[in-house]
Amino acid sequence: MEGGNLMQKFLPFLLLFCLCNSGNAQNCKLTDLTVTQTAVPSSVKAGYMNYTVAVENQCICTQTNVKLSCRGFSSSMGVDPDVLSVDSDGQCCTLKSGSPIGMGPSYAVKFSYYSISQISLRPVSSTISCS
Repeated sequence: MEGGNLMQKFLPFLLLFCLCNSGNAQNCKLTDLTVTQTAVPSSVKAGYMNYTVAVENQCICTQTNVKLSCRGFSSSMGVDPDVLSVDSDGQCCTLKSGSPIGMGPSYAVKFSYYSISQISLRPVSSTISCS
């Protein structure tokens, strides 16, 4: 009987834990991915700017398969394709080859590119993965 009494006391906490953890993915949104760009005149290419980009996940859950709009972006802009690669449609780019991006500034994906003008890089899709 003692084991059954312990289970009755433990079961509500287990249910609460499961409910709280299953709700995390519902609380996370694409807008939890923030993109910050900073421009500095390039000393390498006259007339170009060096744009430093940081993509940060502000959600407690990991986001994978992150796609950014990137119309006008090309591989000639000096970005490692393992960090940011242009998809075949030329409209979107894949971040980190689809690998997970954890929460917080320490997991931010950072890269730089050279361009005459700033490219609009905004999140268009991702897969939210809570465990």
